[in-house]
Amino acid sequence: MTANAQRALLLGSILAVSACKGRSETAPIEKPPEAAPSASQESAPVSSAPPVAEGLMALSGEELLRRVRASGAKATLVNAWASWCGPCRREIPMLQAMAENLAPQGVAFVLVSVDEPEERPQAEAFLRDHKITLEGYIAARPLEPFKLALNPRWPGMLPATFLYDAQAKLRYFWGGPAYENEILPVIEGLLAGKNIDGEATFGLAPGRVER
Repeated sequence: MTANAQRALLLGSILAVSACKGRSETAPIEKPPEAAPSASQESAPVSSAPPVAEGLMALSGEELLRRVRASGAKATLVNAWASWCGPCRREIPMLQAMAENLAPQGVAFVLVSVDEPEERPQAEAFLRDHKITLEGYIAARPLEPFKLALNPRWPGMLPATFLYDAQAKLRYFWGGPAYENEILPVIEGLLAGKNIDGEATFGLAPGRVER
């Protein structure tokens, strides 16, 4: 395993987590230190979700799960991402296409940016430029409660993808880049009432999951 395959960091503790061969581009949830922060520290008010063009609304993890329960969706895929995360940026257009295909089956897709509040314009610009129409939010601060609410086992790598059922129970977790041929069978299994509970295992080759 290469050194680059172990660069994902635990949220708030800067501890390394391992990633499998082929997933070495997994990004830490913390922004790379070389990027200079903006002076602005404003955050969005928590209200009804506006279109991306109007701004990403700040939402806590608990609030997000309440929205999942209230949505009426049979399954909800939540993707945590950041505008500075290369693998995240490559993954989102795939999720947009999947959402359009799965909407008739009652599957919802939600994007949650973990960008800093002052970096919200970059996240919004990426979504607009790529014509992403998925429901989107920005994670409220502090991030640790947000991470724990979504999945206490989430070490903090990005991207990270979470599959919830209609009651907002976590059924599957992908830590790091996920592929359509990994995600789709799990969603279809959930819709069919199968026992799909589990999480991606970094020790496996790309394109495979272990349940």
